[in-house]
Amino acid sequence: MELKKIDTGEEFTLIALSGILDISGVQEVEMEFSEMTATGQSMIVNLSEVTFLASLGMRMLLSAAKKLNASGKKLVLLSPQSLVKLALETAGLESIIPIVSDLNEAVKLIEQ
Repeated sequence: MELKKIDTGEEFTLIALSGILDISGVQEVEMEFSEMTATGQSMIVNLSEVTFLASLGMRMLLSAAKKLNASGKKLVLLSPQSLVKLALETAGLESIIPIVSDLNEAVKLIEQ
């Protein structure tokens, strides 16, 4: 599992996750991911390179979204692959964390 900080603007931080977000994947990135949610900025998380998402990975994303929401910020998930998107929808996370396929749409959600 790999986490890359792509861009930090005034309104949000854009990061990209790639690989398998299972137990070992979460262990590899969770500390850095949590630190990024503590910056006080909204986050856009590009999931286009995540090939598998386990429940622990969903918990990591949900925890970050709740933490950001509590401080008036947002977490938006960008471009998940079809199986990852299906897992997120099946778990009902799209009702808590917006899932979009376009970066411009993600930025608009952050700016609302």
